[in-house]
Amino acid sequence: MECSVLGPVEVVAGGRPLDLGGSRQQLIVAGLLFHSGRVVAVPDLVELVWDDDPPVTARNQLQTVVYRIRRLLGADGEALRTDPAGYRITLPEDQLDLSRFRAALRRARTEPDPEAAARLYRTALDEWRGTPFAGLPGSVIARWRNSLVELRWAATEEWAETLLALRRHREVVEHAAPLVAGNPLRERLAGAVMAALHRDGRQAEALHLYLRTVEALRDELGVDPGPRLRDLHMEVLRGTAQTAPRGSGPRGSGPSALPRTVARLRGREEETARLLRAAHGPHRLIVVDGMAGVGKSAFAVSAAEALRPEYPAAQLFVDLQGHSEGDPVSPVDALGLLLAQLGEAPQGIPGDLPGRQGLWRRALAGRGSVVVLDNAAGAEQVRPLLPQADAPCVVLVTSRTRIGPVDDAFLLKLEPLPVGAAVAVLRDAVGERVDAEPEAAVTVVELCGRLPLAVRLIAHRLQHRPRWSLAAMVERLRAADPPPIAVSAEGRSVAAAFDVSYRQLSGAEQRCFRLLGLHPAGEFEAWPAAALADVPVGQARELLDRLVEVHLLEEDQPGRYRLHDLLREFAATLVTEEERAAATARLLDYYLHTVAAVNQALEPIQAIAPDVRPDAFQRSFSGEHERLLWLRAAWPAVVALADEAHRTGAHRHAVMLHRVLWRFANNEGRAEIAERLGLQAIASASALGDDGLIALASNWHAGTTMRLGRSTESIRHLERAAAHYTAAGMPQEVSRVQVNLGIVCRAAGWLTEGMEHLRTFRKLNMEHASTPLALFETGATELLLGRPAQARVTLRDAALHMHRIGATLQLANLCNEFAGAHLALGHPRLALLLFTRGHRMNREAGSRAGVVEALCGMGRTHAVLGDPGAALRCHHEASEQVRDLTPFFEASARNDLGITLTLLGRTGDAIAAHELALRLAGLTERRYEQARAHAGIADALRREERDDTAERAAARALFEACGLDAAAVARASEPAQQLVLLNDRH
Repeated sequence: MECSVLGPVEVVAGGRPLDLGGSRQQLIVAGLLFHSGRVVAVPDLVELVWDDDPPVTARNQLQTVVYRIRRLLGADGEALRTDPAGYRITLPEDQLDLSRFRAALRRARTEPDPEAAARLYRTALDEWRGTPFAGLPGSVIARWRNSLVELRWAATEEWAETLLALRRHREVVEHAAPLVAGNPLRERLAGAVMAALHRDGRQAEALHLYLRTVEALRDELGVDPGPRLRDLHMEVLRGTAQTAPRGSGPRGSGPSALPRTVARLRGREEETARLLRAAHGPHRLIVVDGMAGVGKSAFAVSAAEALRPEYPAAQLFVDLQGHSEGDPVSPVDALGLLLAQLGEAPQGIPGDLPGRQGLWRRALAGRGSVVVLDNAAGAEQVRPLLPQADAPCVVLVTSRTRIGPVDDAFLLKLEPLPVGAAVAVLRDAVGERVDAEPEAAVTVVELCGRLPLAVRLIAHRLQHRPRWSLAAMVERLRAADPPPIAVSAEGRSVAAAFDVSYRQLSGAEQRCFRLLGLHPAGEFEAWPAAALADVPVGQARELLDRLVEVHLLEEDQPGRYRLHDLLREFAATLVTEEERAAATARLLDYYLHTVAAVNQALEPIQAIAPDVRPDAFQRSFSGEHERLLWLRAAWPAVVALADEAHRTGAHRHAVMLHRVLWRFANNEGRAEIAERLGLQAIASASALGDDGLIALASNWHAGTTMRLGRSTESIRHLERAAAHYTAAGMPQEVSRVQVNLGIVCRAAGWLTEGMEHLRTFRKLNMEHASTPLALFETGATELLLGRPAQARVTLRDAALHMHRIGATLQLANLCNEFAGAHLALGHPRLALLLFTRGHRMNREAGSRAGVVEALCGMGRTHAVLGDPGAALRCHHEASEQVRDLTPFFEASARNDLGITLTLLGRTGDAIAAHELALRLAGLTERRYEQARAHAGIADALRREERDDTAERAAARALFEACGLDAAAVARASEPAQQLVLLNDRH
């Protein structure tokens, strides 16, 4: 028997390839072969096949599949044995490509003869036929695949370095250069090819490869090359590259996302020794704290580099932004960044925190890694990011404050540098000038508070002014007294250092720098900088580039800039009150105008063009996807500006920012923040005494309170909006409030009242009685009232109107309702097409609620079409997605899941789903969903041949209260039976 996993999974028995069947059977074969010779526990096989969502019959299904595999293997089936803990397949080494690869690689790594080692590496690599486990799905198989691919890269890199040691340079170029061209981020392999080119006399090609690698690392990862590649670059430039001895450098090292730091860390020998002792002892979590500018980040990165030999699998880094003006990076977003650094594909990373935590901890299990969590806000931000306690990892956390207790953490505080070390930092930059004026050098570093950040800024000034004496620098530093910012070492030194750097800028550069201090978030693009400085975007980029050059600004990624926290504080103190007011107004106009442009794509029916200056800065976008990505990135800054606008009396901006952010906030499940912005908008509008603005803020805030499950409160806000629109003399807006009242009534299950509001709208607005939103709402309410034929006609008319005006998001929502009407009319295949289209459109528009609704509809339809597996997959995906939304949306999703579970005979799970829906519907004032929950419980009880009388009566009473007629009540009270009837009709 011959088995292969380093490519598609294959088993050849008796000279012929076996048909391994579907993916489930192939997965189990792959799992057994991957662990050849070892027992694979049943829970591990269950996770392999079903990830985190196994059926209750998983063990039985496993037994059936193993039986089939054993029969398929025939006489070779004896290799597959049952063990009390699971299953094991035992194969001789020569019968499995993975075993042959591992054995050859192991022998190559221990072979003292370089020629023999090179042959063994080549033998190992020749076993590969493509992507491991090609075509097989699942997160477990993806993790195994990534580990094998990483092992292959390590073998390739070691083989290339062995050939270098043998001076077989052209062979390295021939085999490895094409691999580097297709994978420019493989820094170690690029170094081997560079060395081979250089030693073959091809220096120009070696330098060209270095430049390509640097560009790829900066563009893709935002990092500079590591010290080995930089040293090799210098050797090529000097023409002195030496043949590297075989075995130099760590073998099998994994991905590194550590940023470039100072070339030589000064004055931290004692702290480094303490950290390494802790890491080599019982501690796997080390927390480094100290004041801003003391060098915590550089120290942590340097320590991570020192730990690399003991933890070679991965070196990871994430800036948690715990002490920025904007919101800190959430644990779920931080885990997304860390998983991406580990090479997890974006589509394989779950969207919720528990899912990402599970994947993160599984990915680090058995993987010796160093993780740097930089700039943490507190223990609450750090705890969700920690690996399992038994994982072979070290986590280094830095924070400006002493964070709360974390179990088993080793605490290390960084103080300002000793004088000698601070002088050494200065000497590293300016050389013999320090030795010529030793006393002045000591004074300089003392005035800098012996903080590395301040010392390096001053050193940079001295580097570019070779005729300046240190004594002259001392005079300039002392002239900065009193310090312009309070945060300093020993009172004033950081301020003095910053102020000297600032005073060396041109007038335009100074103005740009100080106005950047008004931006509320640490990271920004050129457009808001242009708005603050009131200059064209091109000129703003030139100013920003100059500030980057003098280290007053950082460009971590191309086009994205960041002010250090202390520098931003310092810059803001330099702004005059006159400058502050005008610049803040320009910044508010920029964000208001740009967010409004994004919002125009989300809701063209009611989108507004805010009243801003005609020359306001506005960022252009290439498409809707880029708009959404921009707004997600800009969200912390815009929310902070809306807060500031309310706080500082820029009331019109506070109202209008709430308005243009409303749709995005609710689509993204950020209703809690939308609620705060709404209350501030109402207060700001009231402060202005503007009836139109009060009505606008109240009208849209009502939509937020509805999504937070407070329909009664939502009605009050809408009534207030109508009153203020009336006072403002805006009759058309008064009529539109009636449509919104209809929306809230439908959500709350007051369907009769909702239809009455929609009729009132038509009476008040005869010229525009057929507006798309009113038609849509009428059709959606008719559907809940059990009138699918009427609903289909109404929704079709709404679709025609929406299509004419390009209302993409509204069409996406309408697709879901239209599909529901067709499903109720007995057209499940058409319904499935429409739900599928609604799912795609809502996903593209960024509407999570719409995606959940479409998934639930697809699940119901698959059940009607007799595909329970597809139905459950849709419902479970909906259950995962709905967690990112408010409980308002979850009751409906749980009811839909319960109906499908009843059809599948899983009545216990169905009752649990409906009971959860009942609780959620009660909490969020959703009477119609309460009725559905009672009806679903009754169906499940009847399936179990238990008494359903009470639940059925409760459902009927609630449906009647919602406004359904007798026939509609009868249909709605037996949801599972209706799906069966639809299936029969289909």
